[in-house]
Amino acid sequence: MPYKYFDHTADLGIEIEAKSLQELFITTAKAIFETQISGRILQKHYLSFEISASSLEELLIEWCRELLYNFSVNGFIPGKYDISIKKDLSLVARLKGDKFDKRKHRIKLEVKNATYHNLSVRKINNKYYATIIFDV
Repeated sequence: MPYKYFDHTADLGIEIEAKSLQELFITTAKAIFETQISGRILQKHYLSFEISASSLEELLIEWCRELLYNFSVNGFIPGKYDISIKKDLSLVARLKGDKFDKRKHRIKLEVKNATYHNLSVRKINNKYYATIIFDV
């Protein structure tokens, strides 16, 4: 498994390992939604957005917040990810997924927001690692 959970008081901590920066961001998103939702996710809705930041850590936070916002407001659950991260720290996302439907989906744990507490994104040798904590 490319990510693991760790205990943190009243929060959810996730450590992610990936071969590329794009994989790191996608794996983080998968960890959020696999933690939060159960049920089959169909690929019938689309979501596109672009975000930018001044650091990789901030970009990861903004990525998570955009995903959580779109789930909270629009019920969008991503299932397929096409993202590009540019050197100027902008991210373009084209996602396919489903809309939350209480008849076929269940909320297992409500993930509210990504935090800056103990946040880190680093590259060691040829792998990327991140640690992020979410309010639940």
